[in-house]
Amino acid sequence: MKKQTLAKPSLPTTALNFAADAGQGLEGTSKADFAIPFLTVLQGLSPQLATVPGAKPGLILNTITNELFFHLHVIPCAYQRRYIRWAPRSAGGGFRGELSPLDVETGNVAGLSQHEGTYLLDVPPGVSPFDKEGKPCYDHLADTRYHFVLAQSAKGVWQPALLSLSSTQIKKSKRWMSRIQGLEVHDHGRTYTPPSFSHSYTLSVVQEKNAKGQWHGLDITLAGPLTDAALYAAAKRFHDSVGAGAVTASPIANL
Repeated sequence: MKKQTLAKPSLPTTALNFAADAGQGLEGTSKADFAIPFLTVLQGLSPQLATVPGAKPGLILNTITNELFFHLHVIPCAYQRRYIRWAPRSAGGGFRGELSPLDVETGNVAGLSQHEGTYLLDVPPGVSPFDKEGKPCYDHLADTRYHFVLAQSAKGVWQPALLSLSSTQIKKSKRWMSRIQGLEVHDHGRTYTPPSFSHSYTLSVVQEKNAKGQWHGLDITLAGPLTDAALYAAAKRFHDSVGAGAVTASPIANL
């Protein structure tokens, strides 16, 4: 039998015009169909140590691309504060919604009580809300600061990402916001505070500890003002998207 061969596909003789079909294939999608990567500092018990090649404590991880960084350049585009409701580890853990700081701190949440500085929900009277290790036995709230940023990849590409700071890192968030607010631009006799996305910052990891243990935390330093008009425009668009509700956070446990 004569051997048959497949014809090689012919290459186009002219350049493909992708711009003419820009955006096609994404019809019917919404913000629920896309994941914004989280930036997280890996700790000694982070599950990604077993799943991401090269991962080790003290590195910054992009949870979508799995890129790892010793230092990471970011542009802060938007900020939100939320109280995240987490299920206790005894119930499998996991995200159970979020609440506004105003509702929480004014007592406008049914079943909410505070124990040893922690907000918990639906704790029966007279029952200890913590286990022997001091972990909550009931749903609890974590004061969380969301920093929506453009982060620079290893190839130099700037992409949207979310830096979520809570617990010991809240102080870092406050200092960062104060640093942003404290920037001044002097222009023809006028002094004003520039937008947060007018400057870039460098994230690096430092060792921290207190009486309860040690961990890896963030150090955030000012890199300088943006000089690329296209990059500034991209940061402004991301800021506007967050403000319009087109970009939202979807917390993941144990990041």
